[in-house]
Amino acid sequence: MTTHRQIQLMLRRPKALLDFKTTGRLPTINVPAGPLITLIESIPRSSWGRITSVVVGPQLGYQSSRRFHNLAQAMNWLKPSQVSASYPSESFRLKRFTTRLTIDDLKQFSQMPEPIEVDWRRRDQCR
Repeated sequence: MTTHRQIQLMLRRPKALLDFKTTGRLPTINVPAGPLITLIESIPRSSWGRITSVVVGPQLGYQSSRRFHNLAQAMNWLKPSQVSASYPSESFRLKRFTTRLTIDDLKQFSQMPEPIEVDWRRRDQCR
């Protein structure tokens, strides 16, 4: 079954279209993943703008430190909404970093309002 994203990839990448025409195989969609992305996705999207001064670095699973105004901008760098053949953040990700991150890890590298932390802990206990 062909998805909209696979068609987009073939339209944007001539090699993917050529491979499809010659072999019949659809392009695979690589989606960025990692402990930090998993943690951010566990936080309600409406709270991303209120978590400010985010620094993504080695302690969160990435090679060099990058500073973002808020968590929404960090997530846009980590996992953009548009389909791409490669993602810039993936070249900085420490692939062997598999530690499960918690809200305390993120709090050390950002300014987080107390209600967001309390809400996350309540949700995490239910899982």
